[in-house]
Amino acid sequence: MRTSILSICAACCLAAPVAFAHKGSHANAQAAAQPLAQAAAAGTRDARAYFTDSELVTQDGRKVRFYSDMLKDRVAVVNVMYANCKDACPLITRQLTEVKDELGELFGKKVFFVSLTSDPVRDTPRAMKRHAQEQHADVAGWTFLTGSKKHVDGILQRLGALSENFEEHATVLYILDVDNKRMRKMLPNLPPKAIAEAARIIAAAERRTAATAVPKLD
Repeated sequence: MRTSILSICAACCLAAPVAFAHKGSHANAQAAAQPLAQAAAAGTRDARAYFTDSELVTQDGRKVRFYSDMLKDRVAVVNVMYANCKDACPLITRQLTEVKDELGELFGKKVFFVSLTSDPVRDTPRAMKRHAQEQHADVAGWTFLTGSKKHVDGILQRLGALSENFEEHATVLYILDVDNKRMRKMLPNLPPKAIAEAARIIAAAERRTAATAVPKLD
Protein backbone atom coordinates (compact mmCIF):
# COMPACT_ATOMS: atom_id res chain seq x y z
CA MET A 1 0.00 0.00 0.00
CA ARG A 2 1.29 3.42 -0.87
CA THR A 3 2.06 5.45 2.22
CA SER A 4 0.39 8.81 2.75
CA ILE A 5 2.42 11.98 2.60
CA LEU A 6 4.45 12.71 5.73
CA SER A 7 3.58 9.34 7.28
CA ILE A 8 7.25 8.39 7.28
CA CYS A 9 8.48 10.72 10.01
CA ALA A 10 11.53 10.30 12.22
CA ALA A 11 11.02 11.03 15.90
CA CYS A 12 12.54 14.19 17.28
CA CYS A 13 13.00 15.81 20.67
CA LEU A 14 11.06 19.05 21.16
CA ALA A 15 12.59 20.61 24.26
CA ALA A 16 15.30 23.08 23.24
CA PRO A 17 17.62 25.14 25.42
CA VAL A 18 16.58 28.78 25.87
CA ALA A 19 19.38 29.95 23.60
CA PHE A 20 17.70 28.25 20.65
CA ALA A 21 14.05 28.87 21.44
CA HIS A 22 11.61 31.76 21.67
CA LYS A 23 9.15 32.16 24.49
CA GLY A 24 6.28 29.79 23.82
CA SER A 25 8.11 27.94 21.06
CA HIS A 26 8.19 24.70 23.05
CA ALA A 27 4.40 24.52 23.02
CA ASN A 28 4.35 25.47 19.36
CA ALA A 29 6.87 22.76 18.57
CA GLN A 30 4.63 20.22 20.28
CA ALA A 31 1.70 21.48 18.21
CA ALA A 32 3.73 21.35 15.00
CA ALA A 33 3.20 17.61 14.65
CA GLN A 34 -0.58 17.84 14.69
CA PRO A 35 -1.37 19.16 11.19
CA LEU A 36 1.23 16.83 9.66
CA ALA A 37 -0.14 13.86 11.56
CA GLN A 38 -3.68 14.80 10.53
CA ALA A 39 -2.58 14.96 6.90
CA ALA A 40 -1.07 11.50 7.17
CA ALA A 41 -4.21 10.11 8.80
CA ALA A 42 -6.35 11.65 6.06
CA GLY A 43 -4.25 9.98 3.40
CA THR A 44 -2.91 13.16 1.83
CA ARG A 45 -0.79 12.14 -1.14
CA ASP A 46 -0.35 15.26 -3.24
CA ALA A 47 2.57 17.32 -1.89
CA ARG A 48 1.76 20.29 -4.09
CA ALA A 49 -1.82 20.43 -2.85
CA TYR A 50 -0.85 19.97 0.80
CA PHE A 51 2.04 22.44 1.04
CA THR A 52 0.45 24.75 -1.55
CA ASP A 53 2.11 26.43 -4.50
CA SER A 54 1.52 29.91 -3.10
CA GLU A 55 3.54 32.78 -4.49
CA LEU A 56 6.25 34.11 -2.18
CA VAL A 57 9.16 36.52 -2.58
CA THR A 58 12.85 35.83 -2.00
CA GLN A 59 15.41 38.05 -0.30
CA ASP A 60 16.37 39.21 -3.80
CA GLY A 61 12.82 40.25 -4.67
CA ARG A 62 12.25 37.29 -6.98
CA LYS A 63 8.76 35.77 -7.07
CA VAL A 64 8.68 32.02 -6.53
CA ARG A 65 6.15 29.26 -5.95
CA PHE A 66 6.54 27.40 -2.68
CA TYR A 67 6.14 23.82 -3.87
CA SER A 68 7.34 24.15 -7.47
CA ASP A 69 10.45 26.21 -6.72
CA MET A 70 11.33 25.35 -3.11
CA LEU A 71 10.30 21.72 -2.51
CA LYS A 72 9.91 19.87 -5.79
CA ASP A 73 12.62 17.38 -6.78
CA ARG A 74 14.90 18.25 -3.88
CA VAL A 75 15.57 17.87 -0.19
CA ALA A 76 14.73 21.09 1.64
CA VAL A 77 15.82 22.01 5.15
CA VAL A 78 13.16 24.48 6.26
CA ASN A 79 13.17 26.74 9.31
CA VAL A 80 10.98 29.58 10.50
CA MET A 81 12.46 32.93 11.57
CA TYR A 82 11.93 36.68 11.44
CA ALA A 83 14.46 39.30 10.47
CA ASN A 84 14.22 41.55 13.54
CA CYS A 85 14.79 38.69 15.97
CA LYS A 86 17.66 39.29 18.38
CA ASP A 87 17.86 35.92 20.12
CA ALA A 88 17.05 32.48 18.69
CA CYS A 89 16.79 33.29 14.96
CA PRO A 90 20.35 34.58 14.43
CA LEU A 91 21.72 31.66 16.43
CA ILE A 92 19.79 29.16 14.33
CA THR A 93 20.88 30.83 11.10
CA ARG A 94 24.51 30.65 12.22
CA GLN A 95 24.03 27.01 13.16
CA LEU A 96 22.66 26.31 9.71
CA THR A 97 25.71 27.89 8.10
CA GLU A 98 27.73 25.18 9.85
CA VAL A 99 25.31 22.53 8.61
CA LYS A 100 25.83 23.92 5.11
CA ASP A 101 29.58 23.51 5.46
CA GLU A 102 29.13 19.95 6.70
CA LEU A 103 27.03 19.10 3.64
CA GLY A 104 29.83 20.09 1.28
CA GLU A 105 29.04 19.66 -2.41
CA LEU A 106 25.60 18.27 -1.61
CA PHE A 107 24.46 21.74 -0.56
CA GLY A 108 22.88 23.68 -3.40
CA LYS A 109 22.78 20.62 -5.64
CA LYS A 110 20.55 18.18 -3.81
CA VAL A 111 19.95 19.78 -0.41
CA PHE A 112 18.64 23.34 -0.21
CA PHE A 113 17.86 25.61 2.73
CA VAL A 114 14.62 27.58 3.03
CA SER A 115 14.12 30.18 5.79
CA LEU A 116 10.51 31.31 5.99
CA THR A 117 9.48 34.43 7.89
CA SER A 118 6.89 34.31 10.66
CA ASP A 119 6.50 38.10 10.35
CA PRO A 120 5.59 38.81 6.71
CA VAL A 121 4.02 42.17 7.56
CA ARG A 122 7.39 43.65 8.55
CA ASP A 123 9.82 41.35 6.78
CA THR A 124 10.35 42.89 3.38
CA PRO A 125 12.77 41.27 0.95
CA ARG A 126 15.29 43.95 1.94
CA ALA A 127 14.95 43.05 5.63
CA MET A 128 15.40 39.37 4.84
CA LYS A 129 18.42 40.17 2.67
CA ARG A 130 19.99 42.16 5.47
CA HIS A 131 19.48 39.33 7.97
CA ALA A 132 20.97 36.81 5.54
CA GLN A 133 23.99 38.98 4.85
CA GLU A 134 24.61 39.70 8.53
CA GLN A 135 24.68 35.95 9.24
CA HIS A 136 26.77 35.11 6.15
CA ALA A 137 23.84 33.12 4.79
CA ASP A 138 23.08 35.03 1.59
CA VAL A 139 24.42 32.29 -0.64
CA ALA A 140 23.24 30.27 -3.61
CA GLY A 141 21.17 27.35 -2.40
CA TRP A 142 19.69 29.20 0.57
CA THR A 143 16.45 31.13 0.09
CA PHE A 144 14.86 33.52 2.59
CA LEU A 145 11.14 33.85 1.92
CA THR A 146 8.49 36.44 2.69
CA GLY A 147 5.27 37.43 0.95
CA SER A 148 1.66 38.23 1.68
CA LYS A 149 0.50 37.36 5.18
CA LYS A 150 -2.23 35.16 3.72
CA HIS A 151 0.22 33.05 1.74
CA VAL A 152 2.88 32.86 4.44
CA ASP A 153 0.41 32.00 7.19
CA GLY A 154 -1.12 29.30 5.00
CA ILE A 155 2.25 27.59 4.59
CA LEU A 156 3.13 28.00 8.26
CA GLN A 157 -0.17 26.37 9.13
CA ARG A 158 0.63 23.39 6.92
CA LEU A 159 3.98 23.03 8.67
CA GLY A 160 2.31 23.32 12.05
CA ALA A 161 4.39 26.42 12.78
CA LEU A 162 1.72 29.13 12.74
CA SER A 163 1.50 31.09 15.99
CA GLU A 164 -0.73 33.92 17.11
CA ASN A 165 2.45 35.78 18.06
CA PHE A 166 5.09 35.69 15.33
CA GLU A 167 7.81 35.94 17.99
CA GLU A 168 6.75 32.61 19.45
CA HIS A 169 7.11 30.47 16.36
CA ALA A 170 8.42 26.92 16.70
CA THR A 171 12.16 26.62 16.22
CA VAL A 172 12.34 23.06 14.90
CA LEU A 173 13.99 22.28 11.58
CA TYR A 174 12.04 20.41 8.92
CA ILE A 175 14.05 18.20 6.57
CA LEU A 176 11.65 17.54 3.72
CA ASP A 177 11.67 15.30 0.68
CA VAL A 178 8.00 15.77 -0.03
CA ASP A 179 7.89 14.05 -3.41
CA ASN A 180 9.06 10.83 -1.79
CA LYS A 181 6.99 11.43 1.36
CA ARG A 182 9.90 11.70 3.74
CA MET A 183 10.27 14.16 6.58
CA ARG A 184 12.37 14.55 9.68
CA LYS A 185 12.04 17.20 12.36
CA MET A 186 15.15 18.09 14.32
CA LEU A 187 16.22 20.57 16.94
CA PRO A 188 18.48 23.32 15.60
CA ASN A 189 20.84 23.03 18.57
CA LEU A 190 21.90 19.50 17.65
CA PRO A 191 25.48 19.16 16.34
CA PRO A 192 25.72 20.42 12.75
CA LYS A 193 27.18 17.08 11.72
CA ALA A 194 24.07 15.30 12.99
CA ILE A 195 21.71 17.60 11.11
CA ALA A 196 23.79 17.34 7.94
CA GLU A 197 23.87 13.57 8.22
CA ALA A 198 20.08 13.40 8.54
CA ALA A 199 19.71 15.48 5.36
CA ARG A 200 22.34 13.36 3.64
CA ILE A 201 20.53 10.13 4.52
CA ILE A 202 17.23 11.44 3.17
CA ALA A 203 18.92 12.64 -0.02
CA ALA A 204 20.64 9.28 -0.47
CA ALA A 205 17.37 7.44 0.06
CA GLU A 206 15.78 9.56 -2.67
CA ARG A 207 18.61 8.71 -5.07
CA ARG A 208 18.25 4.99 -4.35
CA THR A 209 14.52 5.21 -5.04
CA ALA A 210 15.15 6.95 -8.35
CA ALA A 211 17.87 4.48 -9.32
CA THR A 212 15.73 1.40 -8.63
CA ALA A 213 12.40 2.71 -9.89
CA VAL A 214 10.69 0.42 -12.39
CA PRO A 215 8.23 1.94 -14.88
CA LYS A 216 4.67 0.82 -14.27
CA LEU A 217 3.27 -1.25 -17.12
CA ASP A 218 -0.33 -0.78 -18.13
